[in-house]
Amino acid sequence: MPTPTYDLIASNVLSSSASSVTFSSLNTIAATYRDLVIVAEGAAGSSTSTVFGYLNSDTNSNYNWVRMQGDGSSAVTSASSATNQPWIFNWGQSLMIVQYFDFAQTDKHKNWIARGNAANARVSAIAGRWANTNAVTSITLQLQTGTFAAGSTFYLYGIA
Repeated sequence: MPTPTYDLIASNVLSSSASSVTFSSLNTIAATYRDLVIVAEGAAGSSTSTVFGYLNSDTNSNYNWVRMQGDGSSAVTSASSATNQPWIFNWGQSLMIVQYFDFAQTDKHKNWIARGNAANARVSAIAGRWANTNAVTSITLQLQTGTFAAGSTFYLYGIA
C-alpha cells in the first residue's frame, strides 16, 4: 500500500486579526485528494474561545460531535447532536489539527477528528459528523467570540 502524502494546498498567515478563516473552492481539488487536514496555530493575543468548523457555510443543525479534554488534573467529556455549532477546538495560543475524511464523496456523511493542545493548559480531541452527503466545497473556521490574532497560521493539506 502506498504511503499517503500530505500536499500543501493553501496557507494563511493572518496579517491582522480575524474572527474567521475560510478555505474555499475545494471542489477544484476533489479528484486529487481523499482527505483534508488543517493545521493551525494561534498567535499570542488570540481570543480564548471555541472554534467552529462550518462546512459549505451550513449553519443549520446538521452537526454532531463528542469531545474529551484534560488538563493534567481534571478531565471533561461532552457531546452534542443536531447542533448548528460544529465544535472543533478551544482556541487560544494553541495548536490544532483537524482531519476531514472523504470530503468529496457524495454517498456518505462527512466526519472529522480534531486534536489540539494549548501550552500549559489542556489537550483535547473531538470527533464529529456533518449529516450531509454533499461534497465539501468550503471550510470556515470561526471563533464563537473574539478573534484569531495577527500572526496566527492556518495550513490546508490534501492527502492523496
